[in-house]
Amino acid sequence: MEVADGLGVHKLACTKGSYAYFVPGAVPVLVDTGLPGRGPAILQECESLGGPPAHIVITHYDVDHIGSAAWLQEATGATVWVSAEDAPYIAGERRRPGMKRVVASLVRPAPPKAPRLLRAGDAVGPLTAVPTPGHTPGHLAFYGAGFAAVGDALTVRGGRPVPMAGLLTWNSAQAAQSVAKLRAAGARWILPAHAEPFWWDGSRISSV
Repeated sequence: MEVADGLGVHKLACTKGSYAYFVPGAVPVLVDTGLPGRGPAILQECESLGGPPAHIVITHYDVDHIGSAAWLQEATGATVWVSAEDAPYIAGERRRPGMKRVVASLVRPAPPKAPRLLRAGDAVGPLTAVPTPGHTPGHLAFYGAGFAAVGDALTVRGGRPVPMAGLLTWNSAQAAQSVAKLRAAGARWILPAHAEPFWWDGSRISSV
């Protein structure tokens, strides 16, 4: 489903609950990969929209975002990109903090091979990486023309954009600062993982 007419980014129906987004075009890019096991459905949906992806960008290290990255990398030959700060957690070189340590011990997706590292301002196809730390140390949002795919930088509660629950957040103060950064960016479509996309002018939101 295209998020809005002419916006050029699609919400993947097969990833409902932890949305991945696909930007087709000359350099097709997939944002996040959902839970383990969703790879075949993601690939099929991307191909119906003009895929397969040439690049896969990961907002952060949680298993419902990197879960199918290795499968999709193997199936498509796509280059996988992750933040430099989150890379050690994705590779299993560093243990996740708090509750996420328990989740990671129960669900252990294969990590992508030799992912490329992203830093502030790096571009992958039509998307630009913007640091939004807090939910994880290296959380990234990806800005395109008129939209931002924000992963778990925020969700929606009571009709308001708010940080994710503190229990699942690495640093709540930084998470709040990242929401404020997104607010200051002005009017744009916001594409979260755990809520429906919405238009946000910095003070109010409008649903699709």
